[in-house]
Amino acid sequence: MHTVTPETGPIELEMGYRTDEFGNVLTGAFTGEKSDYRCQSVSTCHWRITQPGTTLIIDIVVSEKPPRKLGLFVLPVLQVQFQLLDTAADLEAKFFERFHKYFHKGGG
Repeated sequence: MHTVTPETGPIELEMGYRTDEFGNVLTGAFTGEKSDYRCQSVSTCHWRITQPGTTLIIDIVVSEKPPRKLGLFVLPVLQVQFQLLDTAADLEAKFFERFHKYFHKGGG
């Protein structure tokens, strides 16, 4: 489970997305009308996720890194930073469980 305290700072992941792809998934079905989560776009690279009726507040900031080249394949690399603001551990765990399901790419 991810735990963020002032001492440990934000959670960071590298993901195989471009900024626009990531934003489309985040603001699409992940936080759509059938979701418990709401998404506010702060900028093209910054979003705030909330869950009405709870204390969940997560700021997500992304930045594109140089792509990975594997032979003829060029894969995007996106640095994704999650800053949890006054979020209970159970809400955090549920958020990341859903996040990983929605953002998983590829087989396996």
